[in-house]
Amino acid sequence: MTDVKVLHETGKHGDLQERVESILDEVVPLVRETTRLELPALVVFRIIDPETWQADSEADLTGFVSRFRARRPRWHAPAIGLVERMSLRQFRKVAPLLGGVLVMGATTAGPAEQSQTMLVPEALAHSGVLSSPYYLTQLVIHELVHHAQNLATLHREAWAAEKPSAFLRAGSIKFVEEGHAYWVDQQVTRRLFGEPKNIHTAPTTIQSDVYQAALKNRRIARMRRGPDIYTKGRQLVAAAIESAGLSTFNGVWTDLSLLPVKHELEHPDRWAERLTAGTS
Repeated sequence: MTDVKVLHETGKHGDLQERVESILDEVVPLVRETTRLELPALVVFRIIDPETWQADSEADLTGFVSRFRARRPRWHAPAIGLVERMSLRQFRKVAPLLGGVLVMGATTAGPAEQSQTMLVPEALAHSGVLSSPYYLTQLVIHELVHHAQNLATLHREAWAAEKPSAFLRAGSIKFVEEGHAYWVDQQVTRRLFGEPKNIHTAPTTIQSDVYQAALKNRRIARMRRGPDIYTKGRQLVAAAIESAGLSTFNGVWTDLSLLPVKHELEHPDRWAERLTAGTS
């Protein structure tokens, strides 16, 4: 049994809380059925302002770094501290654009086995998510999947026991996490609406001028270089599930050795073949 709480911590877009609650009531069983993963006993969605998003995102980053530091030799601490300071410095330079304009949703670690999803009304409006129930539904599903992933990996503890850098989403982890959430949100929105809904391919006319300008910001453009973790990740996950089956795929959440390696990111069929071979 999963208890759902939607907390409205800002006075803006007063109907958003009710909309998110209604979506969660409908999609919680569908996400559980589609993923075959459990959800935490308590699922929390918070509607917050950009400043709170920045502060809590920083806390999430430093929390993962602290867990990483605790698993490394003490003499590594100065180097880890330097990396943390540099990461925070870079994050703070783009945080106003991310939290206030670009980031549609973000799910972070909560207490114990819980997770929390942060939604910023201003960013949802700029991105166009608020313009259609389809896109808000997709977003809620996507972030809800991260709650299930976090419970399955115990906030990456299952991987970090063997490879501490897993706390920092090293290697293929970000592709698997985001690709899996994207695959699920497409499956569930197809079931709900007859076709998958994807805000990333929605008409740019629903985006604000502020949003489009933010995408062109030099620092944001630099962050977006390289493979699209959502599209590439979904291709990776879809190939694996189609070939090896969902039960086998779900082994990745507790077994580091099942995660794709570098050459398998470039050739999803090779990862799918390895997972499939493991079941024979």
